Amino acid sequence: MTDRRQFGFTMVELMITIAIFSILVALALPSFQSTIERQRLIGATEGLFADLQYARSQAIKRNTSVQLQFDETDWCYGLDDSGLDCDCANTPANCTINGQQKVVQGSDYLNVTLAGTMTDNDVVFDPRLGMPVNNTDDVGIFTIAINGQSKTITINAVGRIKVD
Repeated sequence: MTDRRQFGFTMVELMITIAIFSILVALALPSFQSTIERQRLIGATEGLFADLQYARSQAIKRNTSVQLQFDETDWCYGLDDSGLDCDCANTPANCTINGQQKVVQGSDYLNVTLAGTMTDNDVVFDPRLGMPVNNTDDVGIFTIAINGQSKTITINAVGRIKVD
């Protein structure tokens, strides 16, 4: 007789493999959830940091005041160079830089909160040096948080933007 080899898995082997895989997934899921939340926090922080840098550079480049208008109630912010108060909560928002709408909504970052401390909920960058118009020690402090994790963005009197 010829020796015939069979290839594949038996049903018992397949069920044991699926059971072990299910246990490993159940153990890894909470860790994976915190990783997702951390990435949302990092994404929101880097987005706001980049937008503040962009507003400052556009003020210098275009020789016009650029403001970041912040709305804590609706968790949104918009950048504007028209000199008018921009309201990011309106649809469509009237926040534009060089004719392009620049608005970020909190719904883009699920479960992330944004709180800010600044005068009149805006930061206005001067066109000459890129410094904030309201020169106090810390012009703006933004705190971005999700489930106990947080990051802080600070804008000082000379326009330096720092993430802690």
